[in-house]
Amino acid sequence: MFLGFLVLSIAAAAGPFLATDITSGFLRDKALLETWTLLLQKSSHGHTNLFGTLHVLFGLTLPYSALGLRIKKLQTVGLALGSVGMGPVLLVRAWVGPKAGLDLVEVVIGTFLSCALAALAAHAYGLARKYLEKA
Repeated sequence: MFLGFLVLSIAAAAGPFLATDITSGFLRDKALLETWTLLLQKSSHGHTNLFGTLHVLFGLTLPYSALGLRIKKLQTVGLALGSVGMGPVLLVRAWVGPKAGLDLVEVVIGTFLSCALAALAAHAYGLARKYLEKA
């Protein structure tokens, strides 16, 4: 849960900067609102909030999982990688700009998101297993 609230606080701190960029776009040139960079900044902000919430929910439901401590630690790392991939690494992607082919930043984001997906699927399995044991 600590990681979740940390991620949420970072996303909240970044929100005013994003709001300033959006306001500037409305006031100066509405075409700025449709730029690659701003699109990925908004996506990063939203996904960082999402992953923060996932961390909190994961922490709250962790005692109800039938999986062992080692797997739970790996799940925490997987979710943390997803937070990094859709937070700071997505901002790097915005800075790099769009490319016609696959680049290293995309591979890193995909790998980190795969780790997060595996963590979530394993947690769902752990919760279902515990539920079925009690049923």
